[in-house]
Amino acid sequence: MGGKNLKKNLDFVNENKESLLKEHKNKFILVFEEKLVGSYDSYERAAEEGVRLYGLDANFLVYHLGERW
Repeated sequence: MGGKNLKKNLDFVNENKESLLKEHKNKFILVFEEKLVGSYDSYERAAEEGVRLYGLDANFLVYHLGERW
């Protein structure tokens, strides 16, 4: 089940990449249940927030929106 949720989160990023890049370029975004939770300056900060909000076993996605997609 976990892999399916991660795929849905990644699909959300891919389907919304233009608007996400426009607003969150060069940031690490946190996605949970196909929703953008926030954007952060570091992977560590995004992951910490994901664990804080959803726990260690949650299927959230941290994704870097870099210059090169």
